[in-house]
Amino acid sequence: MSYNFLKIEEPESIEQARSYEPEGSRIPYEVERAVSQILKEVKSGGDKAVLKFSRKFDSTRFTKIDDIKVKEEDIRSIAAGVKNKFPQLIESLEVSSKNIKEYHAAQFEKNEGTWIIRPDKGKRIGQITIPLERVGIYIPGGRYPYPSSVLMTVIPAVIARVKEIVVCTPPRPDGSLNEVLLYLFNEFRIREVYKVGGAQAIAALAYGTQSIKRVDKIVGPGNIYVAAAKKKIYGDVAVDSVAGPSDITIIADDSSDTDFIAADLIAQAEHDPDSRSILLSSSEESARETIKSIYRHLDLLADEYGGKVNMGVILKSLKKNCRIIYHPKEETLVNICNKIAPEHLEIMVKSSQKVLRKIRNAGAIFVGEYSPVAVGDYIGGTNHVIPTNGNARFSSPLGISDFLKKSSLTVYNKSALRREMKFINTISEFEKLFSHSESVKARFRKKKK
Repeated sequence: MSYNFLKIEEPESIEQARSYEPEGSRIPYEVERAVSQILKEVKSGGDKAVLKFSRKFDSTRFTKIDDIKVKEEDIRSIAAGVKNKFPQLIESLEVSSKNIKEYHAAQFEKNEGTWIIRPDKGKRIGQITIPLERVGIYIPGGRYPYPSSVLMTVIPAVIARVKEIVVCTPPRPDGSLNEVLLYLFNEFRIREVYKVGGAQAIAALAYGTQSIKRVDKIVGPGNIYVAAAKKKIYGDVAVDSVAGPSDITIIADDSSDTDFIAADLIAQAEHDPDSRSILLSSSEESARETIKSIYRHLDLLADEYGGKVNMGVILKSLKKNCRIIYHPKEETLVNICNKIAPEHLEIMVKSSQKVLRKIRNAGAIFVGEYSPVAVGDYIGGTNHVIPTNGNARFSSPLGISDFLKKSSLTVYNKSALRREMKFINTISEFEKLFSHSESVKARFRKKKK
């Protein structure tokens, strides 16, 4: 097939490159309005409203709330035969699970936990880390199952020792759930699973219904209605992030393999028509060859996978959101990348470590030609729930910290308080909070008999 929709762009300045920055999590008014109505009805109507919207949006025929909850015996019985039915898939998921557990266990050990220091005699200060009590995990699905998303969201919660993990995921048209998902729920001993998707699932988890107990936090990716619902209920419960379309930025030079670059840009375009795929190249020749390689890969995909690959989505995404950007200065390309704050960043240049040290805003970073994003999506061990919409400027990938809360700890004895009493009194009296000062003085005033 003949293609001719990509061109090389040459920004003259960082200011001119502002069009490469994502627009942020802007949700269309009609989606906001629809989601507000769903949240309102579920909050007031509970189970009845969840059933109503489940029939409307999940296309189910559920008539009672018991139809939505997956029975424990069904999880166990269906999961029992999955290993024999899908041996290669289960082996792959087991490797992925092992790697994800190792990464997040190390993350917990190095970055989280409870600690106490003793800066002076009679004085201890520190931090107590406590797992969240009850977490709701949203797994997108319905037409396509996402076992990798189960691993990415459930494993950190399990390692953080969350007491109650509840899952909501859209059912298939016949009202069932994919058996591989049930296998994983069984492996992680998740017994509270609801066949409900969209904004109604987020509302049920946030507000609770007669049958679904509210949670403390909701995590997991979803469509724009899920994102809009998470944005609106934040504050009633916590959320991990408000996700938007997936994106990738690749920094390349004249040493980069343009076939690899093309394959990775197309892989990102496969997610969604709104997915963003950006190449930042310091070589005009490499940029030109990448465009040719993209066109070749599109034909290769059509020949090798035929109708199984969603070429319509890929082409829409590439035509709308693929940018091939050339600038001779690597420093300028790095600055543009930090403005974009990509969800996924691949660094394919000779001076990869030098470039890596200058990256300030990126969700997940992949260095070298043999570290494609697909490694992080499925098997590497790092998390694939990553901030989108340029939110890597201030957000991080899903991890152990999302399932923990922290309390500060202060322990003074009498002599330690006496040593610092004058400082407390001086500051509190300057702020005209005299009772604060008095609460300290009271501990040293002789009591009248």
